[in-house]
Amino acid sequence: MGVVFIPPTYIHFNYLLLGYAQKYRFFVRGNYLISLFFLLANLTPFFVAHTSPKFGLNYYTDPGFLYFLFVVYFFALSLFGLAVLFWAQKHATGNRKKQLALLFWASLLGYSIGGTNFNLAFGLGPAYLPMIGNIGVVIYALVVAYAITKHRLMNISVIISRAAAELLATFFLGVGYVLFIWLYRTFISTSLDVLFIVLSIMYGIFVEQSYSSFRIFFQTTSDKLFLRGAYNYYQALADASSRVGSKLSLPDLLKVLYDTFYDVIEVANPRIFLPEHFTDTDNRTSTDYVVYDPATYLPQTEGQRVKLDSVMTEVLIKQREPLTGVEALKAALVVPCLLEDRLIGFFALGAKLAEEPYTEEDKRLIKVLANQAAITLDHSRSYGKIKADLEATEHQLERSQRLASLGTLTAGVTHEIRNPLTVIRAETERLAKHQIDPEYLKQYSALVLKHVDRIAGIVQRMLGLAKEKKRQELDVDLNDLIKTSLSCFFVSNVKFKTELGQIPAIKGDPDELQEVFVNLIQNALDAMPEGGELTLRSFKDDGGHVVIEVADTGKGIPEENREKIFDPFYSTRHEGVGLGLSIVYRIVREHGGDIKVDSTVGRGSTFRLIFSA
Repeated sequence: MGVVFIPPTYIHFNYLLLGYAQKYRFFVRGNYLISLFFLLANLTPFFVAHTSPKFGLNYYTDPGFLYFLFVVYFFALSLFGLAVLFWAQKHATGNRKKQLALLFWASLLGYSIGGTNFNLAFGLGPAYLPMIGNIGVVIYALVVAYAITKHRLMNISVIISRAAAELLATFFLGVGYVLFIWLYRTFISTSLDVLFIVLSIMYGIFVEQSYSSFRIFFQTTSDKLFLRGAYNYYQALADASSRVGSKLSLPDLLKVLYDTFYDVIEVANPRIFLPEHFTDTDNRTSTDYVVYDPATYLPQTEGQRVKLDSVMTEVLIKQREPLTGVEALKAALVVPCLLEDRLIGFFALGAKLAEEPYTEEDKRLIKVLANQAAITLDHSRSYGKIKADLEATEHQLERSQRLASLGTLTAGVTHEIRNPLTVIRAETERLAKHQIDPEYLKQYSALVLKHVDRIAGIVQRMLGLAKEKKRQELDVDLNDLIKTSLSCFFVSNVKFKTELGQIPAIKGDPDELQEVFVNLIQNALDAMPEGGELTLRSFKDDGGHVVIEVADTGKGIPEENREKIFDPFYSTRHEGVGLGLSIVYRIVREHGGDIKVDSTVGRGSTFRLIFSA
């Protein structure tokens, strides 16, 4: 019998969720009346004629003509509810879109699978259809429960407190009426006279007028005292203001604010409006306030917009007080975030889920929260700009470090290029004096091309180190990178030694990894100004990791300095920028690797890079 109320309750639930319940209240009530008609019809043979065994297992209904009408009504209203949900989620943004999409798909699956139960009434099998249909109902319940807990579809504690308040209010007023009857029969009359009827009607009017107040009283009391323990609502709001003042990054600040709106004040559809280019560091001019999403903390480009110079913003700046009942934003309360005469942003808050009005104390505390948020928001914008400038400066310093390394290599490069140029010049001078001999010309051509290619290769490698490139994710052979990196260095008093084993390729950016090797080799050469031996090894350890070792026989690193060598700007050389090893550390960590250092003063250092294969 309860099935007859599924369509109107489903429509009612959707309209409450979307905020349409008041606007379409007559449509909702009309559907409850239609369902009540079918409930009464269920007691007549026009709805269910009789029952009969089907499929040899159970007794099933044999529908009457009103049953067919009910089935049409059931699916028509259900499809209408699905269409309302689909249209709403299509035009929603951010977390709201996820909520409505989950509810739409849960409803579609629930009705598609659960609707198979009607097949049995029409003699369509098999007999296990009810089991399948009930699975659809379970799926619907599970997805809605997920939406409630994961995407804040509704506040379940408020539902519990609302149900408890309804019961308490009904019980309290019912006990009052029972007490009235007892007192009347005891002290006035035992007969059902006119006075009793008049007093009963008056009590009924009293109940009608006061029920909502009683229910709200019980709900707010149970919410603050029982569901939350000894929870101090106003203290929580004050604490939120303190937390807001301690945040500098915009996502952290917005998280505190949205958590306060959802969990402390418990309002429907809270939104924080900020200028559309609030987080931009390129000083673009904003023309609108837009909602910053409670899930991503990013501006919703397709959501609601309010002009910076709109009438509402001018009123907020002039009055410096919250506005109530702003229909344009579907907000019960709009609170300005003001800093002097600047409207940094504003809060648009829906009605409280407990359905109690915003008190003057609420408005005062939320205003304090908004003023503190305005100061912090203004600071966060400055913080964001400073952070962006710092990142740009670090990027430039990293590039300076690369160019400094190239400058150090310049002497060796010029020496290496001079050798092939000398050979080319000498052979070209001989060419003018030599008799035309095809065999000699062939040898000359091969020799010149060989040395030209050598010069081009040197220049190309140097340009590759200096050039800015986009990060890549490729299969990288570290042995090849080691050989390529070594070819950039030409030092006569240092012996280069390689012990390259069989290692698998790793995933990474070859240009960044080559920068690691170039920096480590350059540091090793700087540690051996009087000469020495530089050894590069590659092998696979027992744990399956790829290990690269860069070992020198230089002066070593004092123990007190080892913890500092990867810090930015730390350098023991006056001409150093102090970013070489910092860059090495960052690149290795970004590739999922680790770097360790063993060093003995006077004997040398070994840098060990460990990567996952």
